[in-house]
This record gives sequence, C-alpha cells and structure tokens, in this order.
Amino acid sequence: MNKYLLIFIWILFSQNNVFAGKKNISKENFFSLIEEKGLTGFILRYHNEKNPNEFEIILPKNSPPIISDHHSIYGVLGGSRSSPKKHGGVDFYQKPGEKILAAADGKVYGVKVKDKCIGNQFAIDFGKAPDGTRLYATHMHVGKIHVKKGDKVKRGQHIADAGELVKTKCGGGIEHLHFHMSKKRGTDPTYWGSWRFLGKPSGWINPHLYWTGGKGRPECFDEGKTYPEGLLNHGAGVGSALLLL
Repeated sequence: MNKYLLIFIWILFSQNNVFAGKKNISKENFFSLIEEKGLTGFILRYHNEKNPNEFEIILPKNSPPIISDHHSIYGVLGGSRSSPKKHGGVDFYQKPGEKILAAADGKVYGVKVKDKCIGNQFAIDFGKAPDGTRLYATHMHVGKIHVKKGDKVKRGQHIADAGELVKTKCGGGIEHLHFHMSKKRGTDPTYWGSWRFLGKPSGWINPHLYWTGGKGRPECFDEGKTYPEGLLNHGAGVGSALLLL
C-alpha cells in the first residue's frame, strides 16, 4: 500500500480517537455532567459505552453515582484506560469527608496509609458468599481510616471517610472511592494498588455479583433490616453523607 495513503489513514483514525484513545474531560465538565444526570442513582457511561457487565445494574436512587464501572475501558473522567485496559473494581464519586460504612460483617486484614500513588487503602475479609466464594475487598483513595489491622467490623459500621483527590496518575483526576474485590487474598507486601491486598487479577471478582438485593441490585443499608450473611450492602444517601461498600 502507498505510504502516503497509510499516513492519511493514520491521521484520519487518530483524529477520530480510534487509535489515539479518549482523553479525560475537565473537572468542570465532570461536575456539570453529573449535575445534569441528577447527582445520584446512575452509572456514568462515557462515550456511549455499553454495559460491560453481562447483566443490568440498577443503583438505589440515593446512591452516589458509579463513575467507572467494573470492566469499563474508561477512567473516572472518561479517558481510555491503558494497563489494565478493563477496570478491575468499581469507582463511586464521593465528596471528601463522606462516610464509608462496612458492607457486611468482616475482619480488617490490611491497612496502608499514604501510598505514593494510591493514597490511603484498607482491606476487609467478608467471609464466604452463599456460593462458597471467599470475599476479600479493598477500599482505595480513602481519607481518614477508623479501623486498624485485626479489627472486626459490623455491617453498617463507619469504617472510613471519603478522601480528597489523590494527585497522582492513580487518582484518576477526581476524588472517588475505588472498591475492588477478589476471591483470593494478596500475600506479597511488595505489591501496590489492588494487588497489595487482593493478589493477581486471576482472582479478582465482580462486586455486582454479591449484593444483598441480588445480582446487579445493590441495596442501601437499613439498620432495622436483617441481611443474609455473605452478601454486601451498597446503600447510600449523599445528602446525609453515607456510602456503603
């Protein structure tokens, strides 16, 4: 093929972001976008991305929005992901200082403060799901952590506060909570990020499979309600600064 034709094709596709990938939107555009969508109870899907899950996800109306879903190829501000290309966790937009509550009864097995790339992080063993899968979860980019390694936690307990923007590439450009799960526990302290407490991607699992409301149906925590062991609450009330993960 003529080299000039190849150059022309490259320019054409690059201008349309086929090869070049998508870039992050500005924080101002991000806030306008979530305000336009009603602030709560929705999943932000950039560039008309189809649901990357194999089933529908429905958030409670008062839930903070998911701004980068499990297996999405786009980050929290809409830029194309590089490595890994598919998101391993679920990212929720939270204002700094909002409460993070325990998803279920469990035990804290790891805490890392002031990681140079991801900020503060902690991990909880939530025991076994009804299908026998072990549920380990890490919470990243958080603010003040109210638990320590070895602590037992109860469903609905205030365990941390949402953090300020982590001003590194890992922070994604906007403050948020990264919630990530695995069926295996990380054992190598030299790892960082999700790998530190969850191990390699071969063990990672989709949080949407383990909500108390059923697959793809997270529920808000209700203190007067009884929940099945081994399944997780998500519930949230932005106005009252609650996020349950």
